[in-house]
Amino acid sequence: MNFLKRLYAKIGEWNYYLEGGDKPTTIVSWVIDAIMLAGAALITSYLWFVYKTKIPWLSVIFAIVMTATISVAYFKLRAKQLERKRQAKLNSIAAAYRKRELLELTPQQFKWRLVKALLQSGKFEDVKIDKRFLKAIYQGKPALIGFYHAPYSQQVPPFEVYKFLKILKHCGYSIGFYFTSSSFSDTCHTILQDHDDVKLHLIDGDGLVKMMQKSGIFSDQDAINFYLKSEIEKSRLRRKQARKKLLTPAKARTYILYSLLFLVASFIFQSYSIYYLILSVSFVLLGILGYIAHPSPKDVRHQEEAFND
Repeated sequence: MNFLKRLYAKIGEWNYYLEGGDKPTTIVSWVIDAIMLAGAALITSYLWFVYKTKIPWLSVIFAIVMTATISVAYFKLRAKQLERKRQAKLNSIAAAYRKRELLELTPQQFKWRLVKALLQSGKFEDVKIDKRFLKAIYQGKPALIGFYHAPYSQQVPPFEVYKFLKILKHCGYSIGFYFTSSSFSDTCHTILQDHDDVKLHLIDGDGLVKMMQKSGIFSDQDAINFYLKSEIEKSRLRRKQARKKLLTPAKARTYILYSLLFLVASFIFQSYSIYYLILSVSFVLLGILGYIAHPSPKDVRHQEEAFND
């Protein structure tokens, strides 16, 4: 029983890593694909070998070897794909958690976190702290560093970037950096096009988190693991709710309608009647299951009244 629970939890974790994109998939779909691929490979290879060798028992052995080889190659390919998606998901989760953590800092805390990241990045030297700005040496040249800590993911107002550009020019700097914990609007980037005599780098929250990660200033792996577990649990609940929507009374009526259509088709296309009958029965069963899983409100009220009595 414990093994099944661990396996169920592991499948939920794998499904979470496979989420996202235009065509989200699941581990179960991968297993079904593997079974279908193995079946097709076994039948095709057996027919080919028996045609070439005229020896059935030898063809079976060759077909099994061929199928096993294809299956191993398939599972290795899927394992690499899962690991790639897992790593991408872990990086995304860590970045999202750390960005949220930055947004929760006070302006003063954000300032000191930025200073620490600059000092440990290896790209900035002689970092000096001013009341409103930071000064440093970047690639052998003096650089002025501004920052805007925007709570609740609010974008940096374009006027703040324009004002910093004016100060940058007035103080005689040719290189500047402007950091924020959130993001810049398109207008902020447009402003830079009118001031090509200076080089101003706009670093948003995502870029800042990447720089901090490379600097190694984070020591929150346990917190990220806990955050990851909560996201996996949310994903599992979303899939559970999605499965419930497959068996609603409205869906049940649709399934029964499909069943009637296939039943009619079985009389029209008599050469394929057995297949249409199987589909018809299948949809009837789905419809009945939908009504059983989600009884109508009237039935629910009757059940509640009976319980209260």
